[in-house]
Amino acid sequence: MAELYIVRHAQVNIDFSVPSAEWHISEDGIRATRELVLSENWSGVYRIYHSPEPKAVATADIISEMTGIPTSVMDELHELRIPTIQPTEEFIRRVGAYLEGFPDPEFEEWAQATERIVGCVRRITNEANGCSIAMVSHGRILTVLFSYLFKRRMTVKEWQSIKLPDLSVIDLEAWTVERGFFSNINV
Repeated sequence: MAELYIVRHAQVNIDFSVPSAEWHISEDGIRATRELVLSENWSGVYRIYHSPEPKAVATADIISEMTGIPTSVMDELHELRIPTIQPTEEFIRRVGAYLEGFPDPEFEEWAQATERIVGCVRRITNEANGCSIAMVSHGRILTVLFSYLFKRRMTVKEWQSIKLPDLSVIDLEAWTVERGFFSNINV
């Protein structure tokens, strides 16, 4: 059975002097990614696709180093475009409202974000030609992807429930979530 391993990048070192797209993973993130790799059977995965952001690159590189699976960067896997908002109640409120269907003129348009992430997933799964693959991306854009798959907007609580790092596995034949993220819901 062909599967898609969807990985959210590891915990980062937060540095508000640079955009979040430039943040790097922390020592705790490195350790947690290694634990994640050891907790899974990666033997059937033939390639890891990842976002160009350093935190996703580093997460994918750790998986690759430990498993021998080659990596490929995919620009479309970058995080949802939003203005710089420090993680505060304002950040949670604005992102949550956006995810739940209230447009924010400063955020990447929902339809464009959906088209970008869904198009990328379709392309990499088609290129996989029936083989299992992995992708490393970011929490907000993955919430957009799962909203598309579940045919409903994921909630702010669901978005916040995705750990750093975290893994969800989708059966590519049935397009069902086998485990992780929101595995109690079928797509």
